[in-house]
Amino acid sequence: MYSAVILAGGFGTRLRPVTDTLPKPMLPVLGEPNLCRIADLLCNNGFTSAVVTVKYLPEKITAALGDTCRGVDLHYAPEEEPLGTAGAVKSAADLLDSDFLVISGDAVCDFDLASAYAYHSENSALVTVLTHKVKDPRKYGTVICDPAGRIVSFREKPSWEQVTSDKVNTGVYIMSKRVTEYIEKTPCDFSLDVFPKLIAAGEKLCAYEAEGYWRDIGSLSDYLSCNMELLDLSGKADDPSHSVTGEDFRIGENSAFINSVSFDSVTVGVNCSVTGSILCRNVIVGDGCVIRDGCVIGEGAVICDGVKLGAGTVIQTGKTVTESKNGIMVRKKLFENGKISLRRGAEGSADVCRLASAVAAAVKGPIGVCYAKDAGGECRYPAELFARALCAAGGDVYEFGEADIFAAASAGVYFDNEITVYCGKTAAKEPVTVFSFFDKTGMTLGGETEKDVVKAYYSDLREETGPGTLHRMDGLDRLYYSALSSSCRLDGVCVHVVYGRGSADTAAALAAAGAKIINPDDLYNRPGAFIFNKNDGASLLGQNGRFCSFDECLLILLGLIDTEQTPRIALPYFLPRIYEDTAKKRGAEVLRYLAKPSYGQRADTEARKLRPSCGFTYDPSFCAVRLMNELQKNGLTLAEAAEKHCAVFLKRGNIAVDESEKASVLRRLYEAYLPYQISAADGIAIVEAGAEGIVAADDSDKLKLFVSAENEEAADDAFGEIMQRIGKLRS
Repeated sequence: MYSAVILAGGFGTRLRPVTDTLPKPMLPVLGEPNLCRIADLLCNNGFTSAVVTVKYLPEKITAALGDTCRGVDLHYAPEEEPLGTAGAVKSAADLLDSDFLVISGDAVCDFDLASAYAYHSENSALVTVLTHKVKDPRKYGTVICDPAGRIVSFREKPSWEQVTSDKVNTGVYIMSKRVTEYIEKTPCDFSLDVFPKLIAAGEKLCAYEAEGYWRDIGSLSDYLSCNMELLDLSGKADDPSHSVTGEDFRIGENSAFINSVSFDSVTVGVNCSVTGSILCRNVIVGDGCVIRDGCVIGEGAVICDGVKLGAGTVIQTGKTVTESKNGIMVRKKLFENGKISLRRGAEGSADVCRLASAVAAAVKGPIGVCYAKDAGGECRYPAELFARALCAAGGDVYEFGEADIFAAASAGVYFDNEITVYCGKTAAKEPVTVFSFFDKTGMTLGGETEKDVVKAYYSDLREETGPGTLHRMDGLDRLYYSALSSSCRLDGVCVHVVYGRGSADTAAALAAAGAKIINPDDLYNRPGAFIFNKNDGASLLGQNGRFCSFDECLLILLGLIDTEQTPRIALPYFLPRIYEDTAKKRGAEVLRYLAKPSYGQRADTEARKLRPSCGFTYDPSFCAVRLMNELQKNGLTLAEAAEKHCAVFLKRGNIAVDESEKASVLRRLYEAYLPYQISAADGIAIVEAGAEGIVAADDSDKLKLFVSAENEEAADDAFGEIMQRIGKLRS
């Protein structure tokens, strides 16, 4: 019988071209295959036998490891088809002991597995998940526990909005054989499929916080970083080259090989410079070559004399390169809060085209493109370039021209396009074009779609397709403002629209709805007149001086809304309960949706589908117009309605947190407020000093805080208490 399972069947797609000829678990780490390192780890912790699941290039694994490796007896379990992490274990169930360990073949770690096994036995757990603290948990699965260490939930690849822990699932488990009874005979995953089922069934899953080194080498950058980190930890980093070289590595005079990894039988000529790169087996680099950071050269490739490879260049297996190439270096971030910022002007044109090609590869279905109104045409040129590059890459493109950003967000509702890309600019000094992305519901793209775009952007393996189609579709703005004017009737309502971007279109839409547009001089001669400030989030100011921000307008509207007209309302989770309670008192059914669902999450699908029909909940203009309509129907002034339906004080703010400690602070905040916690769906909703506060992260270096309280003093007190608590929780 066998006491461990090593999952080694993956294809390693993200590691191409390195994995074109080598299975991912066989990648050399400090010069030896990672599976051998895992066998060492098992042997040193008392494991004497293991089942190795194999699928991709299995002969390379069996030939290298044989029946015994580093004192561990091996048995191989081939996968006829990809089975996922849980399915692979299920297929090997007959070969396993009553309790066994599962470890991923791409995990590099030095955990104390014997102590973890003892912890598992002492706690009588069905499953013990080994966790590890990381600074950025978004590419992993986070593990949320109660104070006793029992796991209450998993979140696979969460967005920052959903991060409540810096403890991630390492893919190392100790489990009872009884777990296999919960695994279907179909491809399935432990964290996505099996573990949630176990928790729902009331089974005991525990987390063991493993100390030491751990890294998943599932990407090229992680693989290179892992080798550099282990080089430092090994005490072998005295060599100024700080590199890992395989057997029969040869380098010519006056050449430098720095912060890089080479496999066996690599030759680098004279007068060369290689930095921060990966060179696979049998690569030949000619004389006078320059290979910059982030390059990856596949097995058997030849780089001819004098060739220069720009940062991030990927050379495919067996290719001969005779001309210099420009690469693209992976930045820390591509998307930030649903947006991508690229250089403007001639230098950025290549980046725009690359982004368009990536979007065409990642998105199946029509793609809308529009741009912000600007006198200098600074947004029009990159938008048109983007649209044409999309078309050239095979995209089905709807070119909408200039539009309001809220019109861009609504394009999917009007035209059924899969996503809409809105081209704008920043007010910053550096010339930057900002591309905003919206899905069919008008929200920023989900994490899975963003990931697909990023993967395509940094890949040189995109499939070649024929040209797509480009449809010129003017009138998106007209549709949006027509929808605004037809959303309600404002007969007899006097409104002054504050001058600013889009104010003329807004005034025309209000007039079409029956409103009388007045000058500021007429305000005090018109009882019940409103000042509509589109520049300030479409806030309203009543004639009596009552100012209402969008937050307040929405809350008042929910207290007045006609539920016969709007029986169901979709609200984001990042709104205090007062909004939901107010709508329910009117008899409305309320559904909640996430800002950005984590990987594989579909719990809010119905709410997201409903969202476009509730434009007043997220579009300040629709909210203000609908509120003016409801005030007119109910014969109320803004001040009277606010006193009745907005008898709370709402306060928003940001808390600066270093990105390296953001996840840790969120986890500690989650744990500290467990007795006073309302939910943790999007952010952490808590009760503090009699007020409700919601703390959430995004892609920035700030935490967002939204507080609702009975009065301004209580809101300030709660705000201060939460900020102080976060300050104390910082590491």
